Amino acid sequence: MSRPAMFEFDNTRRDDFVTLMRNVFCAESAARKAVAWDWLFKKPDPTGARTFGRGTQKDGSMVGACLILPHTLWIEGKESQSWWPVAVGVDPRHRGAGLPIVRSFFNQGPYYGGMPANDEIANLYRKLGMTGEVMLRNYFAPLRPGKMLSRRKGLPSPVAGAVDAGYRMASAMAFRNTPSLREDERITNVLHFGTAFNDLWNRARYGYRMTLARDSDYLNWRFHEFPLHSYDTLALWQGETLRGYAVTRLEEKDDRTNGLIVDIFTESGDERSFALLVRAAKGMLERQGAEQAILQLPECAWPVQGLKSLGFVHNKPMTLLQLHAADNQMNAKMPCLHKHWYFTRADSDQDY
Repeated sequence: MSRPAMFEFDNTRRDDFVTLMRNVFCAESAARKAVAWDWLFKKPDPTGARTFGRGTQKDGSMVGACLILPHTLWIEGKESQSWWPVAVGVDPRHRGAGLPIVRSFFNQGPYYGGMPANDEIANLYRKLGMTGEVMLRNYFAPLRPGKMLSRRKGLPSPVAGAVDAGYRMASAMAFRNTPSLREDERITNVLHFGTAFNDLWNRARYGYRMTLARDSDYLNWRFHEFPLHSYDTLALWQGETLRGYAVTRLEEKDDRTNGLIVDIFTESGDERSFALLVRAAKGMLERQGAEQAILQLPECAWPVQGLKSLGFVHNKPMTLLQLHAADNQMNAKMPCLHKHWYFTRADSDQDY
């Protein structure tokens, strides 16, 4: 029996890829890929690198596939190319068709990043050379606890409203020592990511040891051109200088509405700007009807230490984040470097 053969493909194989995704995952997941297809292949990268597909085929049929996206990685004081596979899927009738694809990632230098779907895949990545990893966690801040109790426990609506009002008052008292805007500061809505965001990235990146680039071309592609969801962006200004930004969206999930802070970025260690943006984002999400705010970060990211003081009262692990370096010397540094990852939900493929 012949083995599946490796091949690479472009955006003309959309229908084959979506059909495979439908067989591997579900119709909803396949539909998201179909809508996001053209957008994924338009991802900008300063190096000129472009999204492409890699798969395995047998008798002319696609039996395994993924899309590989380029991301500019900021690591140890310089920019470098990294590659990130998304939607890795294998026809369940051809289970061995995925291993050649996964092995090929480790020849895709200089850096390859991944978020393994389960422990089995994470262990496979380790066997193939992954040396560093960090857990991504969701951090939760209640916004409307009365509404949550009404949904979960049947609390009457008038009582739920009173609980929410009481919680707002208690929160205002508890967080009265958090920063407030100074006379020369303002928070605005963002309709387009312009040169100020390039200035912020070029200034702030030197405080980070490892993160993905956030230049204006990438931000416009990621948030303003995204075909599946609409996002709101808040920017913090000090005079004419951009100090940071936060991007949010609502997530309708089952019978509840979550408020996601999908991206937030300031200079590393700028706790004050981070706190101002979080408070503004939470306020906007609450007004939009969200029951809770959710922020995803690596568990060792610099802002995590102060999240409780911003109302994020509990958290749960989500998935591992792993990065491999083709250079052996750099790969040996990965366990240490993963303690300094700054990575948000928007850096992953969770929205598409």
